[in-house]
Amino acid sequence: MNKVSHKLIHIFAAFMLVMFAMSTVYANPREAQALTVSRSLATDVERVSPESTSSYTYSLTDTVKMDNTTANNNADDSSSSKEKTATSTKTGAEDEEILTMAVTDESVSKTSNETKNGKVVLASGTKYATNMYIIRSNKPGPVVMIVGGVHGNETAGYKAAAAVKDYSIKRGTLLVIPEANKLAVAQHRRSAKGGSNLNRAFPQSSSQSADTTLAKAIYSAVKKYDVDWLMDMHEGYDYAKNKSTSSVGQSLIYYPNSATKKVAGTIVSKLNRNISSSYKQFSLLRYPVKGSLARSTAQYLGVNSFIFETCSKQTLSTRVNNQLKAANTLLQQLNMK
Repeated sequence: MNKVSHKLIHIFAAFMLVMFAMSTVYANPREAQALTVSRSLATDVERVSPESTSSYTYSLTDTVKMDNTTANNNADDSSSSKEKTATSTKTGAEDEEILTMAVTDESVSKTSNETKNGKVVLASGTKYATNMYIIRSNKPGPVVMIVGGVHGNETAGYKAAAAVKDYSIKRGTLLVIPEANKLAVAQHRRSAKGGSNLNRAFPQSSSQSADTTLAKAIYSAVKKYDVDWLMDMHEGYDYAKNKSTSSVGQSLIYYPNSATKKVAGTIVSKLNRNISSSYKQFSLLRYPVKGSLARSTAQYLGVNSFIFETCSKQTLSTRVNNQLKAANTLLQQLNMK
């Protein structure tokens, strides 16, 4: 009898539960619909694939965190797509952390770009110390060295080189020594007082070393940076075409090499187009003097080297411009500028 009573009680309870549920649906159908939607939504979230997580997260935070979403979207303008995806799947403190990391990465990138160019001091710690500027493109290409001020009284050379040190290049590396013989430049003399001719101090055989502290430092830099091309800026007191003097002003003097000859010829031809007087035109000469930077680096290190000489009889601005035209043509021929 007790068992029958218990069964009746269970049946009655079940009946009352069904009746209550039906009354809820008919009495307030909107609440019943909302209950059904929320339950479906939870089920859908569990089935979202990783690829669609970010878009789904935006649909939730658009209404709940409108202010945060706007701030995050603005901050994301300067971050990568990867950072955007990561940010969209985070909220609150995690969002702030990711944005901070993105700004830090950007700052590091800017800093590295600003410091990719620099300078080193040659013959550091001595009275001959001088700066060598390094301009890097961060792309593969030739290494070019441009030198001015080997002779301190050849003004156009070191002034032009000072301008070249501020160049930017498309590929390779550009090394610039504006005032190679800084003491001579300061004294406006061919060689500094008590010093020797720097352009005769470089090795004259494969087994010989440079003669002076400064020459050794410059020669070592050529080897250390594995220089491919070298332009040494000089000036002569007269035109090379004046056979009554030994001056080689208005000339390009290269060490014989097919690649060097081709580029040297292009430089001279380009400059001579704008010079009406044949007497003042540039001459193409071979074999820089022994002991010179161009001769030693070409003959013993395999560098494509040449000396470029303007003539001091012309105005300084004309001479500097000719030096720069020659340097620009060299870099253009190497697809660096």
